[in-house]
Amino acid sequence: MAESPFKFCSNCGQDDWITKSDREFVCEACGFRHFISVIPAAVALIFDAQDRVLIIRRAHEPGFGLLGLPGGVIEPEESGEMAAARETREEVGIDLPASAFNYFMAFNNRYPFQGYAWPTLDLVFVARVPDFSNVVMQAEEVSEFMICALDEVPLDEFAFDANAEAVRRWRAQVP
Repeated sequence: MAESPFKFCSNCGQDDWITKSDREFVCEACGFRHFISVIPAAVALIFDAQDRVLIIRRAHEPGFGLLGLPGGVIEPEESGEMAAARETREEVGIDLPASAFNYFMAFNNRYPFQGYAWPTLDLVFVARVPDFSNVVMQAEEVSEFMICALDEVPLDEFAFDANAEAVRRWRAQVP
């Protein structure tokens, strides 16, 4: 079972935990129950008119230096499509409306952050652009970008298996 990601009980401030499961931690002092919920995230598969996909190289942990797709946590009051549009704009400077993103599929993932592998549900959305001439990398997010034909994407270099699997599944359905 997992060690609690909580340092102190949010009810009484104590730091003694009983691990009930991978998602439930109970404060030994007061009995308050703390739960880990799945965190929704949006991932963008962006293609150009030649059916090439935009791949990024991560400029921060987790997965520093490894490959990925634009994406991140869905913020309060955002739909998945809105988050995919925002993350795409924040990471690679492509400004697309949320309506440009269409749902593809979801994958369970783990995101290591502050000593805990948080469970995420990665909602993958697809968008198309005429070309990638307007990509502007955001240095704090992305150190490099690549434009790849689907059969040339180096899947074994991805930070997250869920990102690689999204590319693999899209590739499998393309005639």
